[in-house]
Amino acid sequence: MTWRALDRLVGVPERFFERCEEGLPEVFGNPGLPHEMPDLDDLAGALRGGLLRTPYVEMVREGVMIPAYEFCTERVVASAREEGFADPERVMRLLGDGATLLLPQLDQWHASVGALTARLAHDLGRRVEAFCFATMAGGRGLDVHRDDADVLVVQLAGRKEWTVYAAPADGHWGPGPVPEPGEPLLRTVVGAGDVLYVPRGAPHTATGHEGLSVHIALTIRETNTTRIRQTLADLLTQDPGGLPARPLTEGQLLASIRDVLDSARKVLDSVAPEELLARARGPLPDLPGSTAPAEWPTA
Repeated sequence: MTWRALDRLVGVPERFFERCEEGLPEVFGNPGLPHEMPDLDDLAGALRGGLLRTPYVEMVREGVMIPAYEFCTERVVASAREEGFADPERVMRLLGDGATLLLPQLDQWHASVGALTARLAHDLGRRVEAFCFATMAGGRGLDVHRDDADVLVVQLAGRKEWTVYAAPADGHWGPGPVPEPGEPLLRTVVGAGDVLYVPRGAPHTATGHEGLSVHIALTIRETNTTRIRQTLADLLTQDPGGLPARPLTEGQLLASIRDVLDSARKVLDSVAPEELLARARGPLPDLPGSTAPAEWPTA
């Protein structure tokens, strides 16, 4: 398979998939960042440019969101007063006081980051989003928490200390704070060019270790469409229920297809209208010459 982005992030994709199957974190050293990644001058320019505003810019300190009025300003646009524009001086002052700057959905407004997430999404057959975090040494934005997504952390600048704990063995959990995460699986300090894999559901926390630490978190999420596609793939590649090896008879194929349709209907019944509308507004673009996505390990 010709990889669009995964190999440039983790080096050897097969090793990455092994860690996914095992549910274990790992640091993938990388000699150079993907060319689509922004540098500090690029991000600073966006902050100073005057158009960055909420909700594409947030600040947080020790797990508590900082009110927008503390780091934003208002402007007069077409004779109307508009709020929520990032104020670079206020942002830098809060960073110096230990807060964390968060740029959610960087893929939606930064063209090259959007291209990278689209390529990675095609590699993995998953929806991929990008979030940028900036923290000074000693600063920590979020306490121990878990995400409902696999995450590839790409360190752009500075150094950051990470602690990652084991993901729950069952499905009885949700995203959010984790007061008692247990014993750590991994404690590490990552530097510029390193890529850290955090498994879905694995509690974790990060603290600035040296200089201005900036990283981009690439979140990899399962979708209802993915589950339907995997069911179809299972139909074509496995022998469910002790059926004889392929090729199947006409009757066996029809029975299997009925099972697939029943499964798809159950998935569609769980889709909210709002989710379907969001999907219609923001589908992943097809890339010219892209190959079929790789099979993602399942729990």
